[in-house]
Amino acid sequence: MNKVSLIIPTINSERDVRVLCQSIKELGLDDKVEAVFVDSDSKDNTVSVLKEFGFPKVIALNEIVSKGKARNIGIRNSTGDIVANLDSDVELMKGWYEELLRTMEYTDIVTGYASNPFDEKPLPRVSIYINGQDITYPCCNVAHKRKVFDKVGLFDETQGQAEDVELNYRCVLNGYAIIYNPRMQVIHHQRTTRKGEWKQAFWNGEARYELNKAHPELSKKHQHGLSFRNFVRLGFGALGYTFGRFYKRPGEKVRGV
Repeated sequence: MNKVSLIIPTINSERDVRVLCQSIKELGLDDKVEAVFVDSDSKDNTVSVLKEFGFPKVIALNEIVSKGKARNIGIRNSTGDIVANLDSDVELMKGWYEELLRTMEYTDIVTGYASNPFDEKPLPRVSIYINGQDITYPCCNVAHKRKVFDKVGLFDETQGQAEDVELNYRCVLNGYAIIYNPRMQVIHHQRTTRKGEWKQAFWNGEARYELNKAHPELSKKHQHGLSFRNFVRLGFGALGYTFGRFYKRPGEKVRGV
């Protein structure tokens, strides 16, 4: 059986990461997977919570780094043939591990379903299609065979938020298919209010600027929906894009992991 490594970046997420750790334990995965946590200088009790659960690979950094850099540190310190990237605010659902292994029998990249229990009508992603494939699947629930990273490289550490989309783009350009398995499920405990949703839209807009800066050819491939909420979301996204374009200094870290 292929060994699975879970790569989880954290920062000031003691409440959320406790839920994730409990789900790993309750599903009996702590003896089946290698969990690698990379913490970006948390000021709360995140690291203490991880030690409480007894996970042996907790890499505590003394600086705030981008998600891409944190993920890369985790990947380099992992040993699994399959590398699953998660966010610290997800909760693994029953069957997640089994569906991951089943799908990996016939593909090299799989992404699963991430639900938000606080939003009955979540905003759809602003998709980008390359060679007929959507490359905007987020890294909160995705797995790659290690050989994929050997071929296309690791995450772009200069990307503040779109490190997952940028990697997906390179994977598709290198001939890989991103397989979606809706039965590989996690609960994503992210935004809980409309204010949080619009705030996320702002930073997503900033991320799209960084992505377009790295790959200008993607700038005209964004697929926007035509709902009222999408127009509002686009307004906040435009503000974030403008921030990234005119106000963010090169190399400036405006958000943690």
